[in-house]
Amino acid sequence: MNEAPEASDATLTQTQPTIATFPPETSESALATLYRQRSQTVRLGMIESVDGKCAGADGSSRSLNGPEDLRLLRTLRSQADVVVVGAQTARRERYDTIKLPDAMSAHRRGAGLSAQVQLAIVTRSGNLPHGLDPATTWIITTAGSPATHRLGPQWQSRLILAGADQASPRTMINELAARGLSRVLCEGGPSLAQELLKRSLVTDYCLTTSPKPGGASAAPTPPVPAGFALTHELVGGGFTIRRWLR
Repeated sequence: MNEAPEASDATLTQTQPTIATFPPETSESALATLYRQRSQTVRLGMIESVDGKCAGADGSSRSLNGPEDLRLLRTLRSQADVVVVGAQTARRERYDTIKLPDAMSAHRRGAGLSAQVQLAIVTRSGNLPHGLDPATTWIITTAGSPATHRLGPQWQSRLILAGADQASPRTMINELAARGLSRVLCEGGPSLAQELLKRSLVTDYCLTTSPKPGGASAAPTPPVPAGFALTHELVGGGFTIRRWLR
């Protein structure tokens, strides 16, 4: 999920477990309090179409987005040390350096976090989006992958080997934590999200339901598994935004 232009007032209203209103603000401090992420946790942030798909007719989540859920996207990123995403999703959604408004970066620093959120891309091939900055990007791959020799010297110190032939999600999370990146936000795609869920690594699932239809060939967004409890629900602009904790 990546950002797109905003075009409305984007106020969010909490409907569960209490009633509250969250008008937009530059630092999003109220939403940040509601979505505060603890260290040593893996959060999953996903969007689904009204019919449960992870992408719209254009093949990306951009056609499902709106200003209301983009407020949540920025807030979730503002709470993380690192955003993890699969390479196919990163290419399709044109991921770049994770940027936050100045007020949100200042709020992060006030909470004891670094101003810059890191990006980590999971890839075997090493086929990355153009324009990534090695200073703020990690590459998660395996020891036997083409990525280890395909990527140039500027990436060698940024490689995280999460296995020999197949990446281990648990090793990936442990290796990120060893680098001081223990607040993990995974933004998909659906295959990576499902792997993390299957191995019970996700403690926090933030799922937005868009009022827009999904693409005919789009994969389904992983459903919330058993064992998660709904903590709150926000609505706005036709979007329903729910947070579930294990």
